[in-house]
Amino acid sequence: MIGIAFRFAAGAHPVPLENPLESDVEWPPSPWRLLRALAITAIRMRLHASSLGALHSLVEALSLEPPVYTFPPGAEICRRGAEGHAPRFVLRVPRPSALCVSWPHLTLTRDELEILGRILAEFPSAWSAADWLCCDVLHDLPDRVDARPVSFTDTGAEQEARRVLMQWLCPLPSHVWVNASSSGTIAGRRPANLFDALTQVADDMPTPAAQRVTYAVEGFAARGSRRARRSYRLLAAREQVNAARYSIAAASRPRVTDALDISEVFHQSILSRYDDREEPAPLIITGHEPNEPGAVSRRGHQHVFVLPEDLDHDGLLDHVLIYAQEPFPEGVIAALERIRTLVTPDWWPGPKRRWRVSLEDLWSVPRAGEALAPMPEDHLIGPARIFASITPYLHPWHAKHGGTKFGPVEQIRKELKLRGLPQPVAITPLAVAHVAGQPVPAHKFRRLRYGKRQNIPGRWGSFWRLEFAEPVYGPIALGANCHFGMGLFAADVDEADRAYSSTEDAEMT
Repeated sequence: MIGIAFRFAAGAHPVPLENPLESDVEWPPSPWRLLRALAITAIRMRLHASSLGALHSLVEALSLEPPVYTFPPGAEICRRGAEGHAPRFVLRVPRPSALCVSWPHLTLTRDELEILGRILAEFPSAWSAADWLCCDVLHDLPDRVDARPVSFTDTGAEQEARRVLMQWLCPLPSHVWVNASSSGTIAGRRPANLFDALTQVADDMPTPAAQRVTYAVEGFAARGSRRARRSYRLLAAREQVNAARYSIAAASRPRVTDALDISEVFHQSILSRYDDREEPAPLIITGHEPNEPGAVSRRGHQHVFVLPEDLDHDGLLDHVLIYAQEPFPEGVIAALERIRTLVTPDWWPGPKRRWRVSLEDLWSVPRAGEALAPMPEDHLIGPARIFASITPYLHPWHAKHGGTKFGPVEQIRKELKLRGLPQPVAITPLAVAHVAGQPVPAHKFRRLRYGKRQNIPGRWGSFWRLEFAEPVYGPIALGANCHFGMGLFAADVDEADRAYSSTEDAEMT
């Protein structure tokens, strides 16, 4: 048994993928396209000049049986195709993840394995996919199979209801067709063997070296359908709701270091819900005084916080928390219920980006001293006695005030007091934030907004650990851009972060 693992890197943006091998075909690749890509890669590497025999035997071995496919968890299949044309399927995958193509009953010789490994090592760069894809030989096959060949008799209504059926072109070994009649092929262009067929015959040309095989992709039929109405949990009376939690679709999750991206775009999406209405967006959304365009609210931080979350700690944002100190007006709740897709505005730098989101929960976050309330699991809210930074804190005031030191520690204490939170018993600087188990310094995060010119004292950013005498409720987001995910603290996080030395602390402040 042998397999090929296509691994999607964690550092790349999760975007809808078609075929990394060619720009206009389906992904995952059919067995014919996969072997054709391997053969063409070998020619680009000039392996056919020195290892032609091993190349021929490798492709012949891989054509002896149609492979099976194992998709990564969270993958989605979308059907595409105009009327009158065969449907095309596009696989959307989360990252990091791996897609495996396996031949369960196949064994390869040492020479065949060696040349396959050499081809796969050059595979991404040969197809301009080195920034997000790596490939390697897989000897331990996955326990689960998501796509396998089926017979045409196994296509009843019950089967079709729970799976996607598609026809993929599969290669045939040379001994099956090389001596057969040439009817149906183009005269004078008949390949001599399978390797020649893979490298000389275009994908849309008929060839005796391939046949169509029906594959069944299990468990994706229901995933591709859209619900007319999305459900969510309402954990408090609507007049008391001051928190909403959204999940981000697996195929479009941004990195934790790009938290400011999705926060800015989410806030723009909320504002856009009022563009076509006579009633302007309220202060709780804009943060501006009514009837005073551009005037920042003088009522503290009563407007919404848009706080991205990474609940599974994989380095990708999977949820967004919308929170305000006061309950949401009914019009705001109605606007939140309509949000399905986030799209970067026209003035946003770079290519347009999209994130699909779905509302999961509406509930009420208690204030300090209030009784516990039914709440979803959320590491931003607690209650907890210890909170630690997960995004950089950008201190909003200058480090000198009236000739005395007014550094991040003093500014954090002042902000907590203004928010009505108790003073912590300890404020400890941390060297880094930990993202997916890896230390990440502050400069790796985007810290300044695209939608507003900013000249703030704490542009560099720092990380902190807050310890309170008694458990308090979050969310705690402090400093500049705190309403957009900066200066965000999480409850009950790993305390293994190394504290700054006194020298480092002096340099930072």
